[in-house]
Amino acid sequence: METGRQKAYGFLRKHIAKIALAAAIVIIASLISGAPIKTIILAAALIAAASFSTFYFNYVSVPINFELVKLSTILMAYTHGMAAGLAVGITSTLLGKILIGRIDEKLPISAIAISAIAALAALFPTADIATLGITLTAIYNISLLALSLATGGQLSWNLPYEGTNFIINLILFTRIAPFIANIL
Repeated sequence: METGRQKAYGFLRKHIAKIALAAAIVIIASLISGAPIKTIILAAALIAAASFSTFYFNYVSVPINFELVKLSTILMAYTHGMAAGLAVGITSTLLGKILIGRIDEKLPISAIAISAIAALAALFPTADIATLGITLTAIYNISLLALSLATGGQLSWNLPYEGTNFIINLILFTRIAPFIANIL
């Protein structure tokens, strides 16, 4: 039986030309729309970092949730608006799920949840990024914890999973996000 990592590599090998074409189209469209090259490069870097941040799931199965999707999504929505946040959030969520081989019934929930976070972040472009990021991460984690428990998830797994994600994002938003927001 193939592992998630083998499936991800197989998918990338099979579709690399399509992915490259899609990336070229996105970059050209962004250039036509007037987005600065710096923004495109930083958005691509955030998408790549966020997508690969969950790659460890291919090797370990522990209730620790380190990911950069919320950080990247909130930063882009905060600095460049809802469309940019949605693009980064949805793309990195989808690519992250592909890389860990978890295209399942939870993908639409993840995409909807990260879209809501992007929309909310875009509504507060003058807020303190640390406060905004921590608040939106808390909303996300509490919502997903409640949804998971309501659909039969185990508290012993989901509480540390969402709790560690909140703590990690608390550190990221207080220490790293202000620096990145200034660059974006």
